[in-house]
Amino acid sequence: MPAPLRSVGAALAALFLLLPLLAQAPTPLTADQVQAIAKTAQQAAGATGLAIAVVQDGDVLVELGIGERAPGQPMTANSLCNIASCSKAFTAAAVALLVQEGKLKWDDLVVDHLPEFRLADAWITQHMTVRDLLCHRCGLVTFAGDLLWYGSDYDDHEVLRRAARLPLVQRFREQFGYQNLMFLVAGLIVQKHAGCSWEEFVERRFFTPLGMTASRSSAQRLPADAEKALPHIDGAVIPDHEFTACKPAASIYSSVHEMTAWMRMLLAGGKWNGTEILSEASLREMWRPHTMASSRGSGAATDDMRSYGLGWSVSLERGQKVIEHDGGMPGFLSKVSLMPAERFGFVVLNNANDGALNELVKRALLAQRAGRDGVAVAAELKTIKPRIAAYEADKVKQREDARKLGTKPTQALDAYAGRYEDAIYGPAEIRFDGTALQIVLLPSKRRLSGTLQHWHHDTFRVDWPDKFLPFGLVRFDFDHEGKVAAFRIDCPIADFDFGALDFRRTAAAR
Repeated sequence: MPAPLRSVGAALAALFLLLPLLAQAPTPLTADQVQAIAKTAQQAAGATGLAIAVVQDGDVLVELGIGERAPGQPMTANSLCNIASCSKAFTAAAVALLVQEGKLKWDDLVVDHLPEFRLADAWITQHMTVRDLLCHRCGLVTFAGDLLWYGSDYDDHEVLRRAARLPLVQRFREQFGYQNLMFLVAGLIVQKHAGCSWEEFVERRFFTPLGMTASRSSAQRLPADAEKALPHIDGAVIPDHEFTACKPAASIYSSVHEMTAWMRMLLAGGKWNGTEILSEASLREMWRPHTMASSRGSGAATDDMRSYGLGWSVSLERGQKVIEHDGGMPGFLSKVSLMPAERFGFVVLNNANDGALNELVKRALLAQRAGRDGVAVAAELKTIKPRIAAYEADKVKQREDARKLGTKPTQALDAYAGRYEDAIYGPAEIRFDGTALQIVLLPSKRRLSGTLQHWHHDTFRVDWPDKFLPFGLVRFDFDHEGKVAAFRIDCPIADFDFGALDFRRTAAAR
């Protein structure tokens, strides 16, 4: 059979296999079922705190909190968590409001609204549109440039200036590269046309009309008496991340109780109490595929349909469109999922830094709606969590086993001290206190600093104060005269590309 006909035949066969699923109507959930799933998942994960709310047929079915939001303080449906990248949907909606008001168009050029905008490629810079900002297709790889804002003192404008040097290694408008920096740019455009900050605009145009009175667009705007959840890693409280830059990508704080208003408005076609918040045209634009997302490689037909809209991921479940987003910041994980055709949705927040927990809750809820045992799905965390822990421990062991014992630095310790510079990120210092070396990445000194302990040869280990990060290995390089000239950092974490940093010793330091 010719290849095209084989493809058609395979597609028809897959369609026939899917027909029973497409025809099967969902089984309505009960509040007791949701509570049982959430309780089972939280206990199986050993999570600090978990909050969940479900909207069914456009109405709130259940809101609840389990565990602790802080030591000795219960997690409730009103506990405020950093919803992290679920904030992106609010930024896309903020842009949609400005489109509705005629202040800009989706396909306006970014440089027409933000003349200082630059990327490393001049053609892409001149052709980047507002739409491109919100669908992860600008040419930067996933998470490129995030170390510019994560824990740093740089403001949005300085991050934007430095991001202009980031290498563009993907095809513009063809390849998916998850990008927080482009949402920063979108926030600056909102600020320019709104006449106020992105934070004020989101609170005034969404939180206020939806009655989200406790939600705030950043941690700095939370009142002192807010019922705030504290972030945890490995069961211990860690310092919260207070954004200086890149707030439109991930800085909102909300609760599952108040997020139900956001979900219900979206599921009602953008209307709330008879008032239009977002037009149906805006929702269609945000919820249609713009960029094909990379497949997870399972070969499942639904993976081939995964894409990204504007501030939302788009996929299929039982033949129905699923609009959702996940979020993660150290100590907080979030998930918002909507099935608009069924007026169904849910939000899951946890302060345990546990992504498996949120995903299993999702799979359990969908399984229960499909007539299966959702509690049994949630209980799978009991076996999944040890496997994840074993995998992570094995990665650490591989790094430790690669250490070459019995070696020593080739230079006296004070020879490594000096000031260094990465062309994009900025300055760093290696300091010698007479006993040990210290590393300080100056823009992010609160999170990216620490004592260097000899590892092997001219490589040193640093345990960052940020418990979200694995230990780093700092390797020094030498010039043709044998003098210390540079260092690089090996810190294997998917969220940040430490490997892109190339710190060169400055002339003044020699």
